[in-house]
Amino acid sequence: MASRRTLRLLLSACSSLLLCAVAHAATPSDLAATSSSAAKEEAERAIPWKALSHSDQRTVHYVLRKASLYRRMPTRVVDCDPDAFTFLQQRPEVVVEIWNRMGISQLTLERQDDNTFLAKDGAGATGVIRVMHAEYGPAGHNRMLLYADGEYQAAPLPQPVKARTVLLMRSGSTTETNGRSFMTARLDAFVDFDQVAADLCAKTIQPLIVRVADHNFTETMKFVSNFSHTAEENPAGLSRLARDLKKCDDPTKEQMVEVVQQVATRYAKTTSPGEIRLASGQQAEDAAK
Repeated sequence: MASRRTLRLLLSACSSLLLCAVAHAATPSDLAATSSSAAKEEAERAIPWKALSHSDQRTVHYVLRKASLYRRMPTRVVDCDPDAFTFLQQRPEVVVEIWNRMGISQLTLERQDDNTFLAKDGAGATGVIRVMHAEYGPAGHNRMLLYADGEYQAAPLPQPVKARTVLLMRSGSTTETNGRSFMTARLDAFVDFDQVAADLCAKTIQPLIVRVADHNFTETMKFVSNFSHTAEENPAGLSRLARDLKKCDDPTKEQMVEVVQQVATRYAKTTSPGEIRLASGQQAEDAAK
């Protein structure tokens, strides 16, 4: 379905940009996904309005006012290194290339400049994703606002189906007494479909769309959690992989090697990830605010 493919592209690509850590499977400490009015209002207040240009403020206002769909993905908490988290959030092309090498995705994500990416899913969907605002605080306390403009076009559709999306990602961390850090991430999405897709979404497939969105976000987070754990357990192998990434520039490869080595050193004497309990739901709520 066209609207499903368009949203799937946007949220798959954007969740690559919104990288944060999540457990290997859902846990009782995860906070449930929601489309409630209260969550939507809280997300609108959390947008860094004063940090945006007047033009970007108008763009975000327009999407929020016309949004056919709002969704807060499941909030996740996981044992993950904050430096690895922030590196992958800043360099999503690393994630996408590894996905492609593993054969689990045909998504491409090409960096156009410091803040803009071109995404394609190989099946007729394309999107331009722009980072409107990004804050990278200590220990993974980050906030990022993105705008994505995408479309899907393939036979037998007579014209492209278009969608505009505003995404707000917030993350935070807590540290256990043994020195291990827990990352929490929250992603809010506001989607404005064109009229044809909006009618279809409202009448037939909105439950399916939100399931796809939740799934894509969760799967991306699982990957990042695995990346952090692999950096602890096999830094040499991950460093070799970094140097073999064909679509990443040399500074990105060197930064990845440096982050991997830092993670391995930092956690060399701590308890293994599998032996750590996840933080409480309230800690997750507080960390992501």
